[in-house]
Amino acid sequence: MPTRQALSLGRMRAGRLRSVGVSLPVGDRLRAAVAPLLHPTGEHIQDLPGTIGGLPGADPIPYLPVMPEVVVEIEADDRLEFGRYRHRPRALRVRGDLTPDRLGEDPLH
Repeated sequence: MPTRQALSLGRMRAGRLRSVGVSLPVGDRLRAAVAPLLHPTGEHIQDLPGTIGGLPGADPIPYLPVMPEVVVEIEADDRLEFGRYRHRPRALRVRGDLTPDRLGEDPLH
């Protein structure tokens, strides 16, 4: 089984969870904190379009869909391009004090 190296990031927009990027590779400490909180949806590994985690024309990025239950704090430039972060955000820490439903809709359209 491949090592999970990054997080697929999503935000709520128009009532739907939408992919907005893929984090830079996460370190061992964050991986250990996040892993037990992730619950697979039961779907098979899928592909995100390369534009979500890279540049137009980039290869798709395989990911395992999980329930959208975990909030992580990220460091990112605030410019969205085509509905995604222009540069891969750095995942800093799990925000156990927040839930996705408390974040509300993404103000960055």
